[in-house]
Amino acid sequence: MIKAIVVDDEALTTEYICRLLRNAGVEVQGYTNPYEAIENVNIQKPDVLFLDIEMPEMNGLELAKRVYASGYECEIVFITAYSQYAIDAFEVNALDYLLKPIMSETLNRSIERVKKRRSVTSYSKVSSTNKKIRISLLGNMSLYVGEEKKPIRWMTAKSAEIFAFMLLQKDEKEVSKWKLMEVIWPEKDMEKADINLRSTVSRLNKTLREHDIEISLISTRNGYALHKMESKIEIDAFKLENIAFSPTKINDENMEYYEEVISSYKGMLLEEFNSDWCYAARETYNRYFINGAQKLVKYYESMDAEPLKILNIIELIIKYEPYDEKIRENALRLNYRIGGRKGAEKYYIEYCELIKKDLQIEPSYSMKKLYKWMLENN
Repeated sequence: MIKAIVVDDEALTTEYICRLLRNAGVEVQGYTNPYEAIENVNIQKPDVLFLDIEMPEMNGLELAKRVYASGYECEIVFITAYSQYAIDAFEVNALDYLLKPIMSETLNRSIERVKKRRSVTSYSKVSSTNKKIRISLLGNMSLYVGEEKKPIRWMTAKSAEIFAFMLLQKDEKEVSKWKLMEVIWPEKDMEKADINLRSTVSRLNKTLREHDIEISLISTRNGYALHKMESKIEIDAFKLENIAFSPTKINDENMEYYEEVISSYKGMLLEEFNSDWCYAARETYNRYFINGAQKLVKYYESMDAEPLKILNIIELIIKYEPYDEKIRENALRLNYRIGGRKGAEKYYIEYCELIKKDLQIEPSYSMKKLYKWMLENN
């Protein structure tokens, strides 16, 4: 049986719509106070909300956004006497839009649409029970469902950014809305930032719902919390952090995992975002990468791996630390082992040209000494 909640500030209208729904076999509860309705949504767990748009304390559009922001999933049908709200209604993913006066025929059609949508959603959830969610924070922010090759499409860049920010707040159960407004919209005044925040949370949750991803940003007493029902979530940045701090030494059993994590570092954290909060996080995770990559280099050296294999990892480090002389000296030695004097000479000259152009300096004394030894001992 379909369960519904009706919210209309006019008691007679609420009672009338509830009666029509009961006649159609729907289990329904009516409210004239939108705040009371919100409190009871998670208790009664309706399949659909029938909401009047024009209400004095809280309009139906705002009510729908708050329900979505709380993480609860249900269909929305708006009821109003004013057709100009239709576009706004469908921006919050409304299933239907009914004009007053409500007739039983139009209401019954909406009920049938609810039944169809809920049956498809239920099937989708069952069929995707074991799906894996892959989230990439390295390079561009991307989220993949199951074995899909293409990431989901975010409604707005801010939706993706606020989702990434919340993912990175691992130790915080909730984040105050003031902090979110400050880091995501630092240039806007509090009133505009608050409007943007609520709108972005609504769009974010809508995107996740549309892809049957059981993750949502829910409203708390002081702000928002990330609610994750998915059991299989893989985040590349967290893998990087784990190997950087892991007390377990690299061995034959975990070497492939280290190689996979290090080689997957295709770009620094959240490169497409220019917000100030990203810079510190970006530098932190870059240090995790350097730490993990250097561990792998030391392991390769301890097992006397092929020079080219070691050099590939070192060149990956150099991509993000181009002026680190210790790393450059190691790379010079490997080029010497692989290509002899010519290999070392080519590498040394290219490095000299780089630091002269970028930093207006020459190689260090130890680097020059190492290069001189290679020339004399070839």
